[in-house]
Amino acid sequence: MSTFIIDEDFDLFMEDFGQPDWQQPVAQAIFNRYRGRLPDKLLFYWERLGFCRFKKGLFWIVNPADYEEDLTTWLGDEVMRQDNYYVIARSGFGELYVWGEKSGFTFEITPTLGWIYQKKGNAKEIAYGKSNQELAMFFGFKQIKYTDMEDNNGKPLFDRCVKKFGALEYDEMFGFVPALAISDNASIKNVDKMNIFVHLSLLPDLIEIQYIDFKKLGQMAFGVEDSSNLPDLDDLV
Repeated sequence: MSTFIIDEDFDLFMEDFGQPDWQQPVAQAIFNRYRGRLPDKLLFYWERLGFCRFKKGLFWIVNPADYEEDLTTWLGDEVMRQDNYYVIARSGFGELYVWGEKSGFTFEITPTLGWIYQKKGNAKEIAYGKSNQELAMFFGFKQIKYTDMEDNNGKPLFDRCVKKFGALEYDEMFGFVPALAISDNASIKNVDKMNIFVHLSLLPDLIEIQYIDFKKLGQMAFGVEDSSNLPDLDDLV
């Protein structure tokens, strides 16, 4: 019989991302605030690991309260009225992973490109009381190669960014100057370490925010008009 460190899905996550290399205990007030709003499984991870960093900042489990204002700015009031949304994790390049209380993993926000990718979500499963399973699978299917970014030559950037600038702190991210939504130049020469909250608040005034669904993303990724036969990009988490 297998013995898990945390659970099967999160152990699978840690096989790829390793143990946290920075951790901050979660205050009881935060547990009280989000209990009943976010899956108990996520609060269990907070209890075991705290808010934490993996791979020197490539992936973070974060305090949703820190991102409330920026999330409203990016999604807009109309979308925010559809569900109660929370940022539960983010990447070293500022990508925000958004969980809806009723809809589950619903959005990925990629600020460097100005993209809001609308996922299929997990509304049906959550309605049947399976929010914990869906939350666990979010982590279980996460992979480094889909969390990192590539330069214009298809080479991963994050480790080179760390070598150049050092590991990220809780309020830091790697971003591009100018933003990729403007320049489309993903060169290491254009990367800088910056405050994530300042960057998230400034970018919407500088770039066009685009909602990207599965069909549009498939067309962009594979250069085709009909994406009906493409692999399901929702699985590339």
